[in-house]
Amino acid sequence: MVCQGVRHPSTELRQEDPRVSRGRFASAAVSDDEAPRGSSAGSDERRLQILRAAADVICERGFDDTRVAQVANRAGVSGGTIIYHFRTLDQLLVEALKHAEELFYASAEGIVAGGTSPQDRLRRLVEWMFSPDHDNRQLWSLWIDTWSQATRHEEVATTRAAQDQRWRTMIARIVGELPITRRDIERFAVGFAAILDGLMIQMALDDPNVDAELARELAMSYASAALGW
Repeated sequence: MVCQGVRHPSTELRQEDPRVSRGRFASAAVSDDEAPRGSSAGSDERRLQILRAAADVICERGFDDTRVAQVANRAGVSGGTIIYHFRTLDQLLVEALKHAEELFYASAEGIVAGGTSPQDRLRRLVEWMFSPDHDNRQLWSLWIDTWSQATRHEEVATTRAAQDQRWRTMIARIVGELPITRRDIERFAVGFAAILDGLMIQMALDDPNVDAELARELAMSYASAALGW
């Protein structure tokens, strides 16, 4: 399964928030008694609490079957608080993805920084990404949902494009010191990112023919062939 460490769907509230049309678009107004009160720090913590809950619910149920009431129940807040912070479910998906990706990149940058060469840095990234000791499956699930939603929703599509570029930029930076042209570096980054994304999808779907060992081997074989190692 893609998601791990989340509660069963039967624990979620099933009813939809009346201010959300088909579980997606929030109404324009939130009443005064629903708006969160307190310090800015408290509001920021509540927002993070909602993002963590949203990531869990979206991972568990899929974005199309996620409702405000379910996220509110998981986060222990009211539906009005969700709407106050995020307005629409599209925005909530986008912000949950951004939050998960910040955690991903913070860890990935630390892993890569320990490498002694471009080859070693790529190897460390690939081993970490597909290591059973560092489960990135929730983020993979969010990525898959984001790609699907990006075909239909402009806000999600914009975020998808920015996040894909960030991924490619990181890869390009890893191999940037190699004696090849900038164009070759950029082309490699696009290809290598596509290879990693494709392998990630197969692993997220529990493809019996693609395990972590094979994913690492295939990714590094592509890098070796493309960069002449």
